[in-house]
Amino acid sequence: MSGNDVVYRQLPVALPVDVELPIDVRDERLDTPAVLVDLDVVDANIARFATYAARNGLALRPHAKTHKSIAVAERQLAAGAVGVTVSGVSEAYAMAAGGVRDLLVAYPLVGRRTLERITPLIRRAAEDGIAVSLVADSAEIIEGYQELARATGRTIPVLVEVDTGMHRVGAEPGGVVKLAEQITRNPGMEFRGVMTHAGHSHDAPDELGIEAVARQEAAVMGGVRTDLEAAGLDMPVVSAGSTITSSYLTASDGITEIRPGTYIYNDLRTLGRYACTPDAIAATVLSTVVSVSDRRFTIDAGSKTLTTSKDNRYGNGHLRRRPGAVFSRLSEEHGVLNVEDDLPLPSIGDKVEVLPIHVCVWMDLQAEVYGVRGGQIVERITVDAMRSSL
Repeated sequence: MSGNDVVYRQLPVALPVDVELPIDVRDERLDTPAVLVDLDVVDANIARFATYAARNGLALRPHAKTHKSIAVAERQLAAGAVGVTVSGVSEAYAMAAGGVRDLLVAYPLVGRRTLERITPLIRRAAEDGIAVSLVADSAEIIEGYQELARATGRTIPVLVEVDTGMHRVGAEPGGVVKLAEQITRNPGMEFRGVMTHAGHSHDAPDELGIEAVARQEAAVMGGVRTDLEAAGLDMPVVSAGSTITSSYLTASDGITEIRPGTYIYNDLRTLGRYACTPDAIAATVLSTVVSVSDRRFTIDAGSKTLTTSKDNRYGNGHLRRRPGAVFSRLSEEHGVLNVEDDLPLPSIGDKVEVLPIHVCVWMDLQAEVYGVRGGQIVERITVDAMRSSL
């Protein structure tokens, strides 16, 4: 590597690697935009769901797509989580490399290249004592897993995904037994149970509507469990529950585990869905005011940081402690806000904090985030599965 390579290749992090922690969150060595994570809030969020799961006889398998971080997964596992859920092959590799011993890949794996990519993980995981379970919702997916089992020489645990009303993926409840029997007939696969995701809870009109979605989720999964038991099929796992619906589920519904993800940091969507309180939102983007004009100011966080996610109430985000500052538009590196109250405008160079609309997407854009306690940055948190959506 030449001297020029060293000069021109900069790590995509906001804080220089040689800065010793702790430092004040307003330290000028921290560039913006930077994602801050309040670790006291994270600890409380972890404890709340761990306690709920234990009290209600449920295993807890958090979804790692929200934090994409080994360090955060370790916190969840230390609090009693049985493993983690991931969205795809690259996330599975990242978590396995970090020492997570029990993974559910909650996405149907389709296509030769996708199956080729996961083959080494399946083969090596068995040698290292790592459990990797897959999901399927069709005969075609199961046939692909049959080839995967033959290629690896391993027995692959498979869950059947059930559509409980979201209509995105998942088998119709009445077709689950047939798919489970197809899995059990193949010596290269083990039928582990069923799972679902009631993501349509985001569309419910109010808290009562969310509860209705969750109770429908429980009812459908309970019915599927009854059908499978009547067919003589064992199912160790009946997996359901998101950050929004988990609090309405218990073991008495026939559910064995829940898979919340967003709860670790929370965002304005979970706040709007009654799944957290304002003090439970752990993540913010620290941003700098770069321009001021009339009753408008611009910050250095645009769509490449805040994403294009929008909410009917909060738009592209919400400034902490500034309810009268409203996003009017985003471009790639700029966020423009109009001030609709009588408070003074910030000055150029001032720092502001933006609360997330959809924090899971934020994390996919960060190489590292900064753990904060009492106004001090005390920890660098590597986002190990950044841009690992493949």
